[in-house]
Amino acid sequence: MANLLTALTAIATVIIKLVIIVVAGLVIASVVAGLIRKSKKLDATAKSFFANFASMAIKVLTLITALMALGIPAATFVTVLGSVGLAVGLALQGALANFAGGILLVVFHPFRVGDHVTLNGTSGVVQNISIFYTTLLADDNTVVTLPNGTLTNAPIVNTSVGNDRRVVLEYAVSVDSDAEAVKNIVVGTASSNSLILKGEAPSATVSTHVADKMTVKLNAWAHSADYAKAVEELDKEINAALDAAKVTRA
Repeated sequence: MANLLTALTAIATVIIKLVIIVVAGLVIASVVAGLIRKSKKLDATAKSFFANFASMAIKVLTLITALMALGIPAATFVTVLGSVGLAVGLALQGALANFAGGILLVVFHPFRVGDHVTLNGTSGVVQNISIFYTTLLADDNTVVTLPNGTLTNAPIVNTSVGNDRRVVLEYAVSVDSDAEAVKNIVVGTASSNSLILKGEAPSATVSTHVADKMTVKLNAWAHSADYAKAVEELDKEINAALDAAKVTRA
């Protein structure tokens, strides 16, 4: 009976230690990540990356500590961890590439959280840059998750770097249409839109003649922050103006 009680006490002690270690580790990981996110010395991109990295690192250390509390010798654990790490590393080369890609994104800043970018053909606003993945809120309001490894080996178009962005819209109309009249409608509508900058006046050109149609192209400028709204508003207004003028579409 005494031996059983001793064994149960030892088991209970180990369980309590494990609970304390795990709870403490999770709390510390949460607190440290929170402090990083509140830091005023880091930008939003660095905060997102380092908060995720610190949280994961602390959780891994918590696991190691918990295993050592179970009585696993440190030397044995390190040997096993090294072997497992090698095997996992070979199996997860993609994940390691994503991790390295995340570091490169944070160091070189091709884009930051909040920037409007085009990555792998997807356009949207950067919501988060984590250790392995970057999350975009796409222009169609869907959430797209992209692996960091692929982003460092593909073209990155950042449309938030400049203060202003060119608005280019094209309209195909009948080749019999009055080109100057159509151009005046397009330019006049753009000039009256409050989101279009007045410093460089909007202009329109007839860019192509193909078979029974011609294409009228508008060039205007808007602030980068207003670009998406300007395109949506202006396209709707120009189409309405062309319809009101009874311009035949091609």
